[in-house]
Amino acid sequence: MSASPAAKPQWSEHKNSEGRTYWSHSVTKQSVWEKPDELRTPFERALGKTQWKQYTSKDRPYYVNSVTKETKWDLPPELVELKQKVERDEAYKVEKARRKAAGEPTPSPPRSRSGSPVGHDAVARYGDRRGSPTPSDESSDEEVITWPMGGFLTHEKAEEAFMYLLKKEGIDENWTWDQTMRKIVLDPLYKALNTLAEKKEAFEKYTHRIVAKRQAAKEARIERLRPVLHKLFAASSRIKSYSTTKTANEVFARDKHWREAKPDERILILEEFTTALRQREEESARDLRNRNIQHLGSLIRSLDINVSTTWRAAHNMILDSDEFRRSRDLQEMETIDILGVYDDYARQLEQDHEEEWRRLRIEHVRSGRKAREGFKALLQELQTKGQLTRTSKWKNTFRLVKNDERYLALLGPQGSSPLDLWMDAVDDISEEVERAAEKVEKVLEDTNREVKVDTSWEEFEKWVKDGNVAHVEDKMRRDVYDLMLERVSAAAADEARRAERRRRHRIDDLRYALKKVQRHIDIDMTFEEAKPHMEELQEYKDIEDEADRRTAFDKFILRQKEKLRESEDKSDRRDRMEVDEPSRSSRRDRSREDRHDSRDRRKSDKDRRYDYDDRDRRRERRREDEDRPDRKHRSDGADDRESKRARRSSEVRRDEVEEGEI
Repeated sequence: MSASPAAKPQWSEHKNSEGRTYWSHSVTKQSVWEKPDELRTPFERALGKTQWKQYTSKDRPYYVNSVTKETKWDLPPELVELKQKVERDEAYKVEKARRKAAGEPTPSPPRSRSGSPVGHDAVARYGDRRGSPTPSDESSDEEVITWPMGGFLTHEKAEEAFMYLLKKEGIDENWTWDQTMRKIVLDPLYKALNTLAEKKEAFEKYTHRIVAKRQAAKEARIERLRPVLHKLFAASSRIKSYSTTKTANEVFARDKHWREAKPDERILILEEFTTALRQREEESARDLRNRNIQHLGSLIRSLDINVSTTWRAAHNMILDSDEFRRSRDLQEMETIDILGVYDDYARQLEQDHEEEWRRLRIEHVRSGRKAREGFKALLQELQTKGQLTRTSKWKNTFRLVKNDERYLALLGPQGSSPLDLWMDAVDDISEEVERAAEKVEKVLEDTNREVKVDTSWEEFEKWVKDGNVAHVEDKMRRDVYDLMLERVSAAAADEARRAERRRRHRIDDLRYALKKVQRHIDIDMTFEEAKPHMEELQEYKDIEDEADRRTAFDKFILRQKEKLRESEDKSDRRDRMEVDEPSRSSRRDRSREDRHDSRDRRKSDKDRRYDYDDRDRRRERRREDEDRPDRKHRSDGADDRESKRARRSSEVRRDEVEEGEI
């Protein structure tokens, strides 16, 4: 149904700011982007029912297939044929109208090659995009519904008449309700239903029925064509898992089954076939890869590959093996798959190596522990026999244990060495003796007795028995006596050294103090003659021993005589110098004498400073001695053990140098 000439001017063409064309209705004020049907040519209306759409680029038209997405600048062949048929149809209508006005017979409608009417054949062959019913879809003898006298008696009849109107006007599921209203509002059957809601409900029911009917027909057609086309695809060598519809159109262009299927159905059936083919290929490739991996895994285990073999060396071994060269499947494996198999095998080798190393380490630790326990037992035996005491030396112990298996077993394992265990044993004995000595000292203090340098063993034994020191074993009393005697002797020796040092310093103090009365003392005087000049000096009074005073005086006189000889030597040298340089010689002699005197003064000052510094050190050391108990010369456990260990280590090193055994 074409629009009347009076309605066409109601639409006007416009362009927006972007240059896009749109149409506006002067009465309804409606604006649309698509060209209204009233303004379209017969070919444009026929083109709207196909899969092709026309667009414009730079005033040049081009055509796009909405299903296959194919794009062409020129008019596709099927649209050329459609255009020709539409033109023949329009020419037939014009001739028919002319003959009718002239009273001549109606001409016969033009026929297509298939023998069907032109318009119907065009819609059926090139696909009605909107899906409008065609005579080929419906029965040609369908009853024509008209408005009955008195109206429709039932709602069902009225709804059936309204749906007949929709069908007659070519309404399909792609039409909107507004488009449908403009199309059918002037038809008498439009008023078959009373309300707008009933009409809209009938329209929706009608479109749903069309969609369901076409979907059922499409599914039936696909079910019928699927096995035939799948068999056709499988028989063709050009159809692969990656083939597209374009390839299939080229291969099966003359096949009636392929031409019978619609484009979207062709795509669907082809994708089903290629998807299944890809799945089979992937599954086959996956099975082949798994077999190759298993085969390569058994091959790589037969090669000489260990935990230290690198990937490059292992790869060369695999490629050079006879089994790999004979197998074409293995040769086609990807390098990344070969690397994966090697990584798995190398990881397993590393785990086995780590397990073996852990087992050997545990065994080594266990054997070392047993060896240390055995050597400790050996040292305990030596201690029981009295051959290992706190004063024992390593060189003496070494002579006793060097051939024992328990000593030899400890030379290899890691951990404490025989010397370390021997030091620990000696330290333990020393600590035990020191604890016993503390108890004995406490008992002796309670009885007002003290061990001195001249205390004999018998006297010490009697003191211990009288004090009822029952917790000290008999074999340890001798060690306690030796320890206490060592401490007393060491303290006495230290005191003697300090006293001797003080005596020497007092002698030096007096020798330097005699310089104060040097003008009263002549070098030829004796000690008794010079004694009156020295008695008032404080340094003289500090010395109690007359022999020390005489020693200081003798040193002073000796130094004065040396200085006199040096002065005489200077005079002789000055006399031997040339007469023409008396002033120069005298200046040189005076300068030299001044330097000697200055040197003597500096030396004297240096000695005095040394005496003062040493005196300060003596006083500080004396205060420390006063603060520290005379009979307790030991530190706490850890420091004492370290000092003893260092002392014994130095002794052991000396013994090793002497013996040359270890």
